[in-house]
Amino acid sequence: MRSRVLLYAFAVAIAVPTLAVPQASNAGTYPGTKCVADKLKSASSNCKAALGAWSKYVGGGSTDVAKRDEALLKAVNKMAAAWTKAQDKAASKGADCVDTTLSTGDMQTLITNAITTIVTDATGGLTTSKDDAKCGASLLKAAASQCAALLKNEAGFVGKQSKGKDKRDAANTKADGKFSGSVQATLAECPNATVSEATLDTDVDALTDSVTTNSILSPNVDDTQFTTISPTGTIPYQGDELEPICAFDTPYHYFVKRGTVNKLVMYYQGGGACWDINTCITLGTFDKDVNPAGSDNPNNTTTGFGDLDNPNNPFKDWNIVFVSYCTGDIHFGDSVVSYQGHPTHHHGWHNARVAEKFAREHFVAPDEVFVTGSSAGAYGAFFNAPLNREVWPASRMSVLADAGNGIITHSFLQYQFPKWNFEAHLPTNIPGVREAISDFTGIPAYTKAVTDFFPDVMWAHYSSSYDGGTGGQTGFYNVMLHSPDQWLFWWHESCAWNDNMVQQAHDTAALVPTNYRYYIGTGSRHTMYGSDKVYTDTTGGVPLIVDWVSQMINRDPGWNNVECAPGTCGTTLPGDPVPTTRVCEGGSNNGASCSSDSACPGGVCGYEDPFSVVGPDIVVSCP
Repeated sequence: MRSRVLLYAFAVAIAVPTLAVPQASNAGTYPGTKCVADKLKSASSNCKAALGAWSKYVGGGSTDVAKRDEALLKAVNKMAAAWTKAQDKAASKGADCVDTTLSTGDMQTLITNAITTIVTDATGGLTTSKDDAKCGASLLKAAASQCAALLKNEAGFVGKQSKGKDKRDAANTKADGKFSGSVQATLAECPNATVSEATLDTDVDALTDSVTTNSILSPNVDDTQFTTISPTGTIPYQGDELEPICAFDTPYHYFVKRGTVNKLVMYYQGGGACWDINTCITLGTFDKDVNPAGSDNPNNTTTGFGDLDNPNNPFKDWNIVFVSYCTGDIHFGDSVVSYQGHPTHHHGWHNARVAEKFAREHFVAPDEVFVTGSSAGAYGAFFNAPLNREVWPASRMSVLADAGNGIITHSFLQYQFPKWNFEAHLPTNIPGVREAISDFTGIPAYTKAVTDFFPDVMWAHYSSSYDGGTGGQTGFYNVMLHSPDQWLFWWHESCAWNDNMVQQAHDTAALVPTNYRYYIGTGSRHTMYGSDKVYTDTTGGVPLIVDWVSQMINRDPGWNNVECAPGTCGTTLPGDPVPTTRVCEGGSNNGASCSSDSACPGGVCGYEDPFSVVGPDIVVSCP
């Protein structure tokens, strides 16, 4: 008979002492973000002053070059001083703002080159006559006001993203109208001018767009491949002292890549979990370090959503922060535990925050943020997403947990889970989050809490029906139900796990019919993010995963819950894990390993119930 246990999704037993928890530490304007806002404000003044100097020069009949150049130099020096001041102020508060943007000199060159284009176009066809000089001066004055307004509006938005984009957009619309009216009125009085309103508008937009992009989307991050970032020592961040490290004191590394659009993927890597001498040391049921030269490096991934050369990949042009994993605590631990003399650093929360710090200092105001992760990283995504939301409150955000549904046991929650000190950093400003943990109401209640608090964020779970293998969800569930010596027999509780997972998905969807969806595919593969099945698999009548994810990103009304058709969910794809150990069923050697019926006097050599493999099509079968 299959085991049936109550579902508790990463809760803490009531007997565990409640820790003092601060309010969300990302509240308010981050010093690095304020620095960028101040830089944009300074660039606004620079643009206005430089175009103003050119306006006066052209309006004066193009004679006083020295006076123009003096004004231009003054604008250059003023911006350089303002940028240095902003950077130093951010640095004094533990934030990097230097690497976030172009250098002062390169930004000034960008502005100067763009202004040269504006001046050339604005004075096209004009002579040095008094009337033409007046025309040119008026056009440049309008361009100066427009450039200054657009950059000032962007600075206001970046500095106060929690207020949203509406104020910026309304101010930009107002500035556009004023600019258009001024240019049209001037051109009506300037028959010799060859520039059009559209050309001048395009020139100014090109300047402001380029300044903005090179201020909020770091040009200093490599856009050709992932770069390895290796943080060391103690890193201050939002009042915390972060200590990035892997479980057994080896260096921590994470990876970053710049894209071509202002969108960001925060990906949390999988790699198992551990909580005692057996799982942490003897068996090692987790990835204990990060190897930048090996499979941990996302440059070596050429499949699934990790293949950034695939034209069908919706994330191929996005900026990506790959939060690697080596702490055994689903990216949210904050403890050091000695397992029979083996100190183990459960510092997942530290490592995740260090990566988040880099992300917010290099991708300041993304249009969209997609928070996701696989296996242990699925929990990393689901529990770090509320903290990420505080970082980018104006970005459209989606959160997808790939193969991390939270089907675990009461015993694990009561005796093992607290070792990670997971609860210490749950946000206290979100009603219901801590209650979902302490009241044993689990993932459905947690999801209800975060979806209610962030109604504009889309949340989702993906899983195959039988999620197998030693590192799969069924494997960990089997160990939690029995003992670590069952690690190799991951399939023993697959059917019970499936029952519980499906029921939980239905329960969560019933609680959150608006901004939550689930996808349950066929077979037993653990995770989908790095598999090409995302582009090809429709087994069991499911839509392509890539299409479902794209619907989620695009807020498509057709984004629905997905579940393989009844009777098809056990159908596996090539490469899906199936039981590799056969045992005698019945007879004198019942339970002994075997390779044929002859090894089982009085019985048969088969796969252990309740999980069996049926027929040539490899179909999972449960009683």
